[in-house]
Amino acid sequence: MALRDVLPLTWNLRNDRASIGGVRLSAIAERFGTPAYVFDMVHLEARLDEFTAAFSGIGVPVYATKAFICPALAEMVSSRGWWVDVVSVGETAIVRRGGVPASRTLLHGNLKSDAEIDLAASGEVGVTVIDSLGEIDRLARAARTAGRTVDVMIRLNEAVDLVTNRKVLTTGDHAKFGLTPDATDQAIARVAATGTLRLRGLHLHAGSHITDPELYARILDRLAATVIRNRSAFATTPVLLDVGGGMASPYLRADARISPAEVAAALRRALGSPEIVERIGPVEVMVEPGRALVANAAVLLYTVGVRKPLPGGGEMLALDGGLTDNPRPALYDSRYELLADGRLDQAADHPFRVFGRMCETDVMLEEVLLPATMAPGDLVAMPAAGAYTFAMSSRYNVLPRPPVLFVKDGEVREVVRRETLDEVLAGQRTLNEAEPMVV
Repeated sequence: MALRDVLPLTWNLRNDRASIGGVRLSAIAERFGTPAYVFDMVHLEARLDEFTAAFSGIGVPVYATKAFICPALAEMVSSRGWWVDVVSVGETAIVRRGGVPASRTLLHGNLKSDAEIDLAASGEVGVTVIDSLGEIDRLARAARTAGRTVDVMIRLNEAVDLVTNRKVLTTGDHAKFGLTPDATDQAIARVAATGTLRLRGLHLHAGSHITDPELYARILDRLAATVIRNRSAFATTPVLLDVGGGMASPYLRADARISPAEVAAALRRALGSPEIVERIGPVEVMVEPGRALVANAAVLLYTVGVRKPLPGGGEMLALDGGLTDNPRPALYDSRYELLADGRLDQAADHPFRVFGRMCETDVMLEEVLLPATMAPGDLVAMPAAGAYTFAMSSRYNVLPRPPVLFVKDGEVREVVRRETLDEVLAGQRTLNEAEPMVV
């Protein structure tokens, strides 16, 4: 692996300055300020096409919107015929605004609100993934009230030997998602008895940062075994087998990665087994890339605000963002590269500890090598910033959220504009402004 593998596809250097999509990062920062999320549209298009080609003939990609979503990205995903998965009314509204039809929307969630159950019952999503036994009764009642038949899948929780950060492990004894094999068999019987729910398939998402393509084949085998035990309950064809997402993306130049083609090849081999061909029949595989689509398509731009020595030795830099625009270092001890625009022709050999600007010990990078000449006012770019950054951003310290910028062919589109302070304060009231109510 090399630094090139971490960067957006159209990243280009000219002397000491970088550009994406034919637009200099310094020009973007001057026009839109920092922090700012900058996405390479060519990179997104290439990844969409790569996944589409890899899974052609065996199934369909389903974009995991929790990684990052806005109407502009929903448009791009929908234009390739992809499905999307959502977990809230809000995500559903965004994908619909971006043109994704209800028929290609998959509703997830371990605790669906009444409003989300109503989405399923009213036909605002195509398939609903059941996550608990109690959810079956709630959804069946809502479907009966709406006079509709609702297509569903059932999510399994079955360990598949994934070694990853425990905070992103979504199967096993301590995971909140899905049903054990015995409970899944119960759920299948309950769905069949409702008369208003139609079982389309099964789902199993193991977790994140998967580097072994054969893990997806093992997941497929687990799903197939459950279908075979309950074959008569699946009345529609093809049977949908959703192997989840979690494909690793590189954050550091030394990180491993996994390609869509490798995953698809492993799944094709598994689909050829006599168990599936003879005992199940036609199946359609669903795979849910999120991070794998968007992570390396973007950089986060910051401006250095402070350089000073640390009491225990060494030096620190403070950037004008941090925990609010990228909480991953705080949540997962995530590590990133950091590149100094305007000093890219200089040796990056001086160690710094990098902090954000929040009133918190928000260490962004424990140690990173940058040019020794770093100074306040310098522009820096953090690659691999497209996933779980904007999506998990907050207004801690009452800081407005940064903009999201899509760049291509020398043009910038501000697809999510920077929040204003008026927008941040719009819902807040003084005691005199808040009307007293008796409830």
